[in-house]
Amino acid sequence: MSKPWPPPPDLESIKELVRNADVEGLIEIHGAPADEYDTEAEALHTAIAHFQTDQITVSHQLPILEAIWRRNFIDDDAELALRRPALERLAQQIAQFFGPEAQPRVRQQ
Repeated sequence: MSKPWPPPPDLESIKELVRNADVEGLIEIHGAPADEYDTEAEALHTAIAHFQTDQITVSHQLPILEAIWRRNFIDDDAELALRRPALERLAQQIAQFFGPEAQPRVRQQ
């Protein structure tokens, strides 16, 4: 039985993408543990897990990411504006892996 392409977003992949984005710099700059963003990744996964492939786009994800960031990190428009480029990059990466234009990829050796 063949699996659908692209695969639906899975929690571990979303955790990895959010962790690697490190929007707040908590891991790289402040030395926070690797699971620092798990709560945010879980909230994002819950929000997009039911999306159809064609809905996993930056425009659908960005409001969700902004709401998560407002709830967990900041509640200030100016601060959110500073983070928006990083949140957009994160949404783009998720769309590249799980969205309508996703292409099969292999990990680099």
